[in-house]
Amino acid sequence: MGSFFVIRRVTNWITILKLQTVLILYIISQSQFCQCEKAMLTPEEIAMMPITIDSYGPDVARAKKYVYLSGAAYCFDIPAWTCPYCKKSQSFGYEFHSQIVNKEANTLAFIAVNKDLKEIVVSYRGTLNMQNLVQDTHPSIVSIEAGSTSLERGKKSKGPEIWVHTGMINATNSLYPEVVEKLGKLLKKHPDFDVVVIGEPQPRRGCSVAHSFLLKEELGLPKDFPTPKSYSYFGYGTPRVGNQAYADYWNAQPMQITRVINKADFAAYTPSALGGYVHNGNELWIMLTGGEKVCSKMVYEDLSCANSLAALSNVHDHLHYWDVHFLSCAGADPVATAKQFVIDMPSE
Repeated sequence: MGSFFVIRRVTNWITILKLQTVLILYIISQSQFCQCEKAMLTPEEIAMMPITIDSYGPDVARAKKYVYLSGAAYCFDIPAWTCPYCKKSQSFGYEFHSQIVNKEANTLAFIAVNKDLKEIVVSYRGTLNMQNLVQDTHPSIVSIEAGSTSLERGKKSKGPEIWVHTGMINATNSLYPEVVEKLGKLLKKHPDFDVVVIGEPQPRRGCSVAHSFLLKEELGLPKDFPTPKSYSYFGYGTPRVGNQAYADYWNAQPMQITRVINKADFAAYTPSALGGYVHNGNELWIMLTGGEKVCSKMVYEDLSCANSLAALSNVHDHLHYWDVHFLSCAGADPVATAKQFVIDMPSE
């Protein structure tokens, strides 16, 4: 009976993926619940508010390199470091160090090290199964202070109240303690290394950038946690995860931040700007021609970049960034994929 169940699930895994795609599109098409003052503004008004961006970026060359580390997070048996994107990352000098998994929350991250470049990279996996999907598309947002103390500002940080997506808070809490533990040990061995945080498509509603926030604000860190040479953040297909104050926080950070959006990736338009959500700047847009455009750093969201294709929003562009197809490993191993997308099926 167990074998029949497994075979049936594997046979239907493609259908399952299609059904979840339809569900994603249905949920994001619904109106967003909002507790924000910006709710009455149109998306264009929010996007075109003049701003000052102190963060560096976008960095095209590094973004096209780190995308392989992003793609590797979707493959199986990452510690073996033999998946196609693992090998590509290895060709750039990155070696696998450790993996962090929370089975209950179905969240995952891994750490890779490049000793030649003196980099420690933390790569987070994005949405992969139904549990992730439910959290990612949860329409409400909460105040960091009211909804979770884990993302409150640090002692030296001041500013207006930050509001973020609930899915981000939940996913962040599921991985952060172990990430801190492993990252701290590495930094003690390599105090002069840079830390690069990478976020994948629909990354648990910004789990990767939330971890960057906690690290920058020195929240939840042991007293002896080493300070790296620098922090950088690269996100691929990331959604809007917070309000204007949250975007302002990142725009003011003197660090490398690159937010990559491929063509009409649907995630870039979710949640709706009408709900008070807004992107931070430093957008690098992959155009329909395949070329890259460094977008304006004078506004939150450049209407001549990804927002110009909002009407063409689609899932295909969400799953393909340059030559990386985020579900290619899923197609190569349907059994493992079925386990992730449906339920934890027994191993043979």
